[in-house]
Amino acid sequence: MFAGVGLLAPFQTPTSADGTPRKVPPPTPVRFPQCTPQTEDRPLSSKVPLPTLLQTIHRPADLQLSHFEALGVHVIPDASPRDIIPDPSFLPPFEEWLAIPPEELEEKTIASKKRLSNGNLSPGIQTYIERRNELSIDNTPAFRTIRRIPPPPGEAAVRLGNAYEFFRNLELFSGYWPDTSLPTKPDEPSSDPGPSSDDGKGKEESALHLQTHHLIGTGSQTPAEYRQQLLTAFIKLVAYDFGCNVSFSRCEPRLHLTPPSPSPPSHFNSAVAFIYRTPTDRASARSGIVEGPLAAVSCRPTTGFTTPNEERLDLAREVVAVLLTAQQRAREGKSEKRFGEGKWWTSTPRWGGGPGGPIGSEADRTEEPILELGPGAEKLPSSISEMKRAIGGIGGSSSSKRSKKGTAQIYENYRKLLPPSSTWDRKARYSAIGKPKDVGADDVFLVSTLNHHVCIVRARVPESLLRVLDGEEIEWERMVMWRSRWFDLFLKEDRIQGMELIWGMMAWLMRSESPADTDKMDVSR
Repeated sequence: MFAGVGLLAPFQTPTSADGTPRKVPPPTPVRFPQCTPQTEDRPLSSKVPLPTLLQTIHRPADLQLSHFEALGVHVIPDASPRDIIPDPSFLPPFEEWLAIPPEELEEKTIASKKRLSNGNLSPGIQTYIERRNELSIDNTPAFRTIRRIPPPPGEAAVRLGNAYEFFRNLELFSGYWPDTSLPTKPDEPSSDPGPSSDDGKGKEESALHLQTHHLIGTGSQTPAEYRQQLLTAFIKLVAYDFGCNVSFSRCEPRLHLTPPSPSPPSHFNSAVAFIYRTPTDRASARSGIVEGPLAAVSCRPTTGFTTPNEERLDLAREVVAVLLTAQQRAREGKSEKRFGEGKWWTSTPRWGGGPGGPIGSEADRTEEPILELGPGAEKLPSSISEMKRAIGGIGGSSSSKRSKKGTAQIYENYRKLLPPSSTWDRKARYSAIGKPKDVGADDVFLVSTLNHHVCIVRARVPESLLRVLDGEEIEWERMVMWRSRWFDLFLKEDRIQGMELIWGMMAWLMRSESPADTDKMDVSR
């Protein structure tokens, strides 16, 4: 939907109204939050129920490090891929795959495919090599292909293949963030050079339509949809081959907090997307049925992180995304029970237990007497409003009737005494895909994005913590979060390493759940 607008944006905005080059503010510095709370490995308990404590957070300034300590959050930064994936054996030997001779590639590819939980086979060596080669394309020739700029003499246009959508969104990013794959240039003087100062350098830069890198804003001005589309296109390069997709939930994602009675429940909202498994039967897939979620996807526009409160807030957004994903995965085999369902205040009629009397404008209406002229005479309306309605005109228009009909519908809906609307997606088959049986904890993955970087977070969420958030008063274990390093999507080496880590994550989550395979897994980590 934004393809045409995004491609034209760099050519429409770099000049001001008088035709002179528009001055772009200095680039936004790349910063990352450094909030890494540490918690001891012991059962946790609190004098105040945990949901009640979390309900005291009403605004960002209320968030303190003590909230993470009470929750039991333990962050391990810059974790290796062998720590991110619960079973390192699901990390394919990428270096060995690259050393396979071309004549043996087809045979090795067939042998490398494994059975997945949806019954299909996993992508093999050939698919990995294709994705690696596509992401290894330099940004400049890729952007030329996106903008349909002819290649320089003696060079051929590159074919982006499956990475076309990724590079298309990355090209939009290059208008707000300097491409870190390019060599740094010395600072140029702030004054605009005159016509006589042209020494012949950068003639290609003088033609705006031939430029492949031109800043039109700063990183803090990047539209939110650009970051979401870039990350989605990057994940789909791997997720599609594993039979999965990235999409938003049809219901607003919420982390539900249920404190012990009589306190009312509450929730935290989160703007996250999810990686779902696509059903193998065509009818379910075409009707929009999704299975999972497998992992969460979080794109945040924050670029400052100049204060500790901003760093804590960013971590809180990741924690909320992880916990609400764990809650949705724990819905497997359960049915929704809406808040207030079966309670007296959602079933007993109002106004003293009766059917209910007039409310709102209904109560203002009074029965007006009817005037009679005599036996056999017609009855006349006793008010001017009834006379107007009888003859039409003011007070009797169709718009007025529609308005009154809508108001009456509101009153009827209010009298029904229904519990709150459902928070479960009707077309989602909630399932903890990839969770080993009888372990007591769920490994929830989060693909997190800041600036033009991406990282993978693995959080081990104990089942006891989910029960505490549901209102039980028991002890719970800490929640350990392993965070990978931040991968720069402008650098081909970084995006290849990020793709390999997502590959290992999908291989672990989509592995076959047959008993023979489950016995071989090491789930103690």
